[in-house]
Amino acid sequence: MATVKDIYNFIDGFAPFDTAEEWDNAGLLIGDADKKIEKILFALDITSDIIEQAAKQNVDLIITHHPIIFKPLYSVPKDSLVYKLIKNGLSIICAHTNYDIAVGGVNDILCDAVGFVSYTKCSDVPLNIGILEDGIPADKFASSIKELLGGTVRYNNGSNILNKIAVCSGSGSDYLTAARDIGCNALLTGDGSHHDFLDADEYGMSLICAGHFETEILAVKPLADRIKNKFGLDCVIAKESSPVITI
Repeated sequence: MATVKDIYNFIDGFAPFDTAEEWDNAGLLIGDADKKIEKILFALDITSDIIEQAAKQNVDLIITHHPIIFKPLYSVPKDSLVYKLIKNGLSIICAHTNYDIAVGGVNDILCDAVGFVSYTKCSDVPLNIGILEDGIPADKFASSIKELLGGTVRYNNGSNILNKIAVCSGSGSDYLTAARDIGCNALLTGDGSHHDFLDADEYGMSLICAGHFETEILAVKPLADRIKNKFGLDCVIAKESSPVITI
């Protein structure tokens, strides 16, 4: 029977945890590495609802994208998520920025979903570069992303025709300048601020922000499928939705 450590080592094989960003906290964050695993719950985030789902389904391990422990903990009160996880005997593995940049990881999955003719990975920044042979107007590209991912898509017309698009799931607007410097005329990501859109206009680029949840949730099931195919374990996809409500 597989252990938590076996699952960790398998993920480490295709999305090495030491490739995570320095500010990140990916890895085995809670639990016993030697614990035997029969059932795993996969989710983007850990919330009280996710913990309840795990408890009801007799899950041994939760694997998420976003780390449950990100900032230093100075106490663990009984109403905290960490306390609830430990109380329920749940182990937690978080595959975050290491899974973003992995071959077959989050950025690749997003590029495949968009349908680029081809795409390549940047070696020095966590960006993929997607190529559209004929180019597409920014408004049509934004509409196609909304149809694909749902949610709310925000964009600007800094570049009217898009053909070389940088892709970074989640919060990737910090890489707008890097995308410009490698010759992209657009950046597709999850989040972006007012000032990011102003910068994109100045750069003659389009910034397309399609939602943090929406650009990452599509990578949860492929991770579950990978682990199920390797170990034959009972792998369950959590029921979750974006915490952001738009009107």
